[in-house]
This record gives sequence, C-alpha cells and structure tokens, in this order.
Amino acid sequence: MGSDRTEGGRDVYIAGIGSHSPGEPIPFERIEDVLGRITGAPPKLERWIDRMRPIMKEMLGVKFCHYALDPQTRQPTEDNVVMSVKAAQRALDMAGLQPTDMDLLVYGGNIMEYTCPPTTTLIQEELKIPACAEYSIHSNCTSIYKALQLAADQIQLGRYKNALLMTSTLASPVLRAEHYNAKVLTKAQILLRWFLCDGAGALVLTSDPNLGQKRLRVLGTYIDSVGLGLGPDMYCRVGGHRVNPLEAYENGWHHLSQNFDQVGSLAIKLGMEAADRLMDRVGMDWRRVKCMFMNVPTRHLLDQVVSEMRKDQRNPGLEFYSKLGDRGYPGACAIIHALDGFLSETPPEKGDILASVVAESSKWMFGVFVLEYLG
Repeated sequence: MGSDRTEGGRDVYIAGIGSHSPGEPIPFERIEDVLGRITGAPPKLERWIDRMRPIMKEMLGVKFCHYALDPQTRQPTEDNVVMSVKAAQRALDMAGLQPTDMDLLVYGGNIMEYTCPPTTTLIQEELKIPACAEYSIHSNCTSIYKALQLAADQIQLGRYKNALLMTSTLASPVLRAEHYNAKVLTKAQILLRWFLCDGAGALVLTSDPNLGQKRLRVLGTYIDSVGLGLGPDMYCRVGGHRVNPLEAYENGWHHLSQNFDQVGSLAIKLGMEAADRLMDRVGMDWRRVKCMFMNVPTRHLLDQVVSEMRKDQRNPGLEFYSKLGDRGYPGACAIIHALDGFLSETPPEKGDILASVVAESSKWMFGVFVLEYLG
C-alpha cells in the first residue's frame, strides 16, 4: 500500500507543544493521603490493599502523580477547561501565534466538562476566539491521536490553516475515596488509583513551515478500531439509560474499571499490528524510526513492549521514551507530555523520525502517528 498522505495536499507541521500537570508532584507514598484511604470495604479487600501497596509501587514505576485537587480538602482546583487552556497557551507561545489565529479547535477526552455544550466551545470562550470551527471527540487514550488525524487531514486539504488540538484527563474526581461505594469495590478499581492522574496537553498544527521553535512535520497518522467481540475492558457504566444516581451508586456503576488480564494479553500484540499497518500505509521502514513513544500506563507494560520489539528485530537500535515515572499516567495527554519532555531534554537531530502508538482498551481502538523533526 502506498503513502497515506493526500495527493497534492499541503504538508502539515506541529508548530507548538504545550503540557500541563496540575498541583505539586505527589510521591507514590502519598497518593492515598491526597485521594483518601478506602474505608468500609470488605475486610479481605482492605487487607489486599495493604499487601499490594509496596508491590504496585515497584510494578507500576510511578514516582509521582499530579491531581487537580487540594491535598487537604480534596476539593477540585482545576477542571478540563482550565487545564486545556493552560496547555493551549504554552503551545500557542511556542508557535508564536495568538488564539485568534486559530481556524479550528479540536478537543478530545473521555469525560466532557458538561453533557452539553461541547467542551470545545467552553475553551473557545476562555480563549476569546470570536469564530472558529470546532470538534469534540469522546474517547480516552486515543483521543489526541484522533484529533491529530482529523486536524491534519483538514489542513492538508486546505480547509484550514491553523488548528489547536487539546486533550485532558481529570481522573481525580472518580478516584477520591468519597466517590466510591466501598461495599461493592473490586480489586481492579482499586489498582487504577495507583497510577491514573490528571493533566492536559495541546498541539498547534499549521500549514506554515516557518512557524514554531521546535518544528515537526506530520508524515502519517493511523486510527482503527478492532474490538469486534472484545471488551469493553475499561469502562464506567454510568451514562445512557444508567442515570439514576441512587441505583448507580448502589451497583457501583459509577466506578471506573479495567480488565487488567485482558489488557496484559492483548495490548502489545494488537498495538504492534496497528503500528505495522501505519508503516505500511506511509511506506516507511521501521529502521528509519529514531524514537518510539509508547503511551502505556505502567512500567510493567512498557518493559514488555520494549522486550517484544527488541525480540522481533524490527529496529534493534530503536529508542524509547516515556514520562510515566515523573508525571504518572494522565491518559491521552501522556503522549504530549512525552513529546514535550523529549524535545526539551534530548533534542533530536534534523531529519530524525519519531513515532507513537497507543492502545485504548475501552473497546480496543488504536492510534499511531509518525513525525519528522525539522529543527
């Protein structure tokens, strides 16, 4: 299969990258001090929590997390709009553009700030943009990858010149002790409290190759959903017809859940297959990729990915990069945090190829992109 780029279309560049982590970094040992200790759970589950705490610290590889919570009161300090705007301002500053230069806003996230209006319109209001196109994408880890493909295609086709992409994760409200019905809690729901956290990220896309301090060219994107007969393996049951608050609480439908066994057995295999499909579509050899950004939530999974990719000799010299240890796992925006950190800490050479792949286990969707560093 040939190139995935539109015939005769314009090149698309990332001119600005902005990341935001709310609050002070919280050491792993203090996560439950901020989120609150679980009380009232079955005694067997409480003993399991005490036994697993030191084991999870080693397995997850998370040194610090960030929460949009007051550490003493556990009251929210920021929301999706506030975090997205902070990340957006940083991306705009890097690009040397104003909010009013944006033709298109795209926001992606697993929980919108309101049921309606869309979160993009609230961000538009805060940025004081009189008129622009906007899309809100409801997805979790793949949301920024979907936003990137959508905006890049629109710019490539000539519909827009500049686009602002944003994603945020506000996990802390559903991780606080007060949120749970402890009587119906499960082990999987507890595990999520030890690595999920809050954050936001933003990208400025443009058709102008001269904008930005650390420019990247978008070589290709790929999105697919292969979950027929699978999952959901990360979910929250509230929504749609399950909107009775008392019934939802009594049944624990409001608890965020994940099937860790299924994630461990499927994420790497399906993710590598999705990455191979992208490379085929853009006509690129794996050996050209300098660095791979694996958007995975735990060090245990990251180590497995690295081991598998080393084993099959796709690219023996491939480098890997993640900000998981320093910033926890804030979902989709983790990839923007990684890109931002990489370009600041270990600047690549002109012409280096950077790639990323993510698995969204909610219903087994994948997002992949390939970028060229232009300096």
